[in-house]
Amino acid sequence: SDQDSAWVGVWQARLDGQPSAVLTLAKDNGALEGTIVLNGISRDGGQPHIAVREAHVLMHPRLEGQMFSFQLKRRSPSSPPMNFAADMNDQAKIKLHCMNCGDDAPVVEMTKED
Repeated sequence: SDQDSAWVGVWQARLDGQPSAVLTLAKDNGALEGTIVLNGISRDGGQPHIAVREAHVLMHPRLEGQMFSFQLKRRSPSSPPMNFAADMNDQAKIKLHCMNCGDDAPVVEMTKED
């Protein structure tokens, strides 16, 4: 559907000028699916830089209305997966939130790369 295609592409969140999260969505198999790279930004030594990179495949991706949800596996196999919800408020911006990462989990604004 057209709604799916609005989500297809590369979305980026930035922190201190560095990409803190990169969400890539495609419909190659007919359903919306993709990957996310989470970057840990460090300020050690002055200039902000990427200190840690974690790549994940989205598990159970689901699009319902304006809300796209998925799960990510945690490093520890015994931990429950992280539940994410992304909300599209306009064609070029989404707000991504981890629903079970603690009360202080930030809402991350992501913009679509051209």
